[in-house]
Amino acid sequence: MSVLLDLLSNVAVNIAEENYELKSAIISSLFPGIISILGFIITYISMKKSFINELKKQKNSVALEKMSTMPFEVLTLMDEMIHQDNDESKESSLLHFQEMMNTIYSYGSEESIRIISTMQKENYAISKNPNARNIYRMMSLYVLLATQIKYDVTEIAVCPKLWFEMRITDYKNESREIIKANNQLVKELKLNDKFIICD
Repeated sequence: MSVLLDLLSNVAVNIAEENYELKSAIISSLFPGIISILGFIITYISMKKSFINELKKQKNSVALEKMSTMPFEVLTLMDEMIHQDNDESKESSLLHFQEMMNTIYSYGSEESIRIISTMQKENYAISKNPNARNIYRMMSLYVLLATQIKYDVTEIAVCPKLWFEMRITDYKNESREIIKANNQLVKELKLNDKFIICD
């Protein structure tokens, strides 16, 4: 009987030892596998995030490159429009304006697209009724467009008043109408409050 008990005891000890070795083997093979899977998931998430950031950076870089000279072009076009003296110069200005619209729509901010869209809408209205032309409003649209694009590209907000003071010889006499047109457009188009001209 004691031999049988010894035998059963040895079998139980052997089974316990085998279970322990089996558990140890399972744990020692599973642990590196789990670590590898976690490492793969973390690497995948990190690489995906890096790729998305790089793609966004490239998109911003292209838009920035395309828009970097646009404030200058807008103001140059405004000068061309003011000094038109024949049909040929009008045709050239119109082509320049169309190219500018395409570039701004393709790469500009929502605000700059709203401004140029309003410009075009008002051009259509003026072509049907030349008496509807408001020179202060048109000048303000050009200056606000240049100001908005400058802000989009450089994050520097400049008050449009500075341009009017710099370019309008009798700004003091015209200021009331200019301020009214400018501020009305800023509110209408929901532009940056820094573009409002204070009296």
